[in-house]
Amino acid sequence: MKTQGFLDFRKIVKLLLLTGLLALVVVRFADVFAFAEKVLGLLTPLIIGFVIAFLVDLLVRPLEKLFNRLVKKKKKLSRPLAILLAVIIVVALFFGVLLVLIPQLKIAVEQFVVRLPVLFDDLESAVVAFVSNRPEWESAFTQVQTFFEELRNKLFSSIPSVADYAIGLVGSALTTIIHLAIGAIFSLYLLFGKKKLLFQYNRLLDVYGKPRYTKRIKVILAVVNQTFSKFFAGQLLEAFILGILCTLGMMAFRFPYALTVGTVVGMTALIPMIGAYIGGAIGFVLIFPDNFKLAMFFVLFLVILQQLEGNLIYPRVVGNSVGLPGIWVFAAIIIGGGLWGILGILFGVPTVASVYRLVRMDMQERKEQNAERRMKYE
Repeated sequence: MKTQGFLDFRKIVKLLLLTGLLALVVVRFADVFAFAEKVLGLLTPLIIGFVIAFLVDLLVRPLEKLFNRLVKKKKKLSRPLAILLAVIIVVALFFGVLLVLIPQLKIAVEQFVVRLPVLFDDLESAVVAFVSNRPEWESAFTQVQTFFEELRNKLFSSIPSVADYAIGLVGSALTTIIHLAIGAIFSLYLLFGKKKLLFQYNRLLDVYGKPRYTKRIKVILAVVNQTFSKFFAGQLLEAFILGILCTLGMMAFRFPYALTVGTVVGMTALIPMIGAYIGGAIGFVLIFPDNFKLAMFFVLFLVILQQLEGNLIYPRVVGNSVGLPGIWVFAAIIIGGGLWGILGILFGVPTVASVYRLVRMDMQERKEQNAERRMKYE
C-alpha cells in the first residue's frame, strides 16, 4: 500500500509539473518563442553539419564495403579511406557544378539584359498596334501603362531601401557561409566518430532507459534512418539521371544553355514532384530572350521528358522505397514548403513517410495483439 501511494504521489507531481510548464508556455509564449528561436540559431551550424554528415555517409557506406574487400588485413583503414574519397567526390562535384554554371550564367544574364528591353519594345509596339484598331481597348491600355509608369517611379524612389536590403542580403549570405563552414567541419567529426557515437548512444539507452522505451526508441530511429537514407539516395540518383537526360536532349535539339539548364533541372529535381518544373521555369526565362518559340518548344520538351522519366525511370530508381501514397507526398510538400521553404519540402516527404510507416507498424502490432487476446478468450 505504501509503494502504491508513493507511485500515485509521483504521478501527481509529474502532472503538476507538466501543467505548470504548459501554463508558463501559454502565459509567456513570446518569450518562450524568442528563446527557442535563439537556441535554434545557435544550433543551426550543428544541424547543418548533421545533415551534411548524413548525406555524405550515403556515399561512404558503399565505399567502406568496397575498401573492406580490398583491404582485408587493415579494415580499420576502410572507413577513413571511404570518408576521404567521399569528401573528394562531393567537393569535386560542387566545384564542377560551379565551373559549369557560372560562365554560362554570366553569358545568359548579359544576353538577358541586352535583349529584354528590345523584347519589351516589340511587345509594346504590338500592343499599341492592337489597341489602335480597337478604340474600346484604348482606355484600359492607358490605365495599364499609367500603372506601370507609377510602379517604375516608385522603384526608382526606393533605391536607398533596396540598397539597405542588398546590404542585409550580403550579411545574411556571409552568415550562411560561416554556418556552412562550421557545419562542414562538424560533419567530419561526426563521420570519423560515427562508430564511437553509436556505441555511446546505445550504452546511454541501455543504462538509463527502461527496456520497453529503449526498444521503442531504437525501432523508431531505425525506421527514420532507413526511410531518409532510401529517399535521399534514390532522389539524388534520379536527379542526376534527369539532369544528364535533359542536357543531352537539349544538345540534340540544339537548345541554348544546355549545360546550365540541364544542371539547374538536375539540382531542382531533388525536390519531389515539382522540382523539375522549377528548373524548367528557370530554363524558360534564360531561353526566351533568344527565341520565344524556342523557349516554348523547350517547355514542351521538358514536360515530355518529365513524363517519361516519372513513369519509366523514377519507379525503378526510387520506386516505392518511401512507401508513401501520392496524396501524402503532395501534402508533405505543401505543408513543409509553407513552414520551412525548400528545406521543408526536402525533409517533409521522408518525415511524413517515417510517421506513416511507424503508424502502420503500430496498427499491425495492435491488430496482432487483439487477435491473440481473442484466441485466448475463445
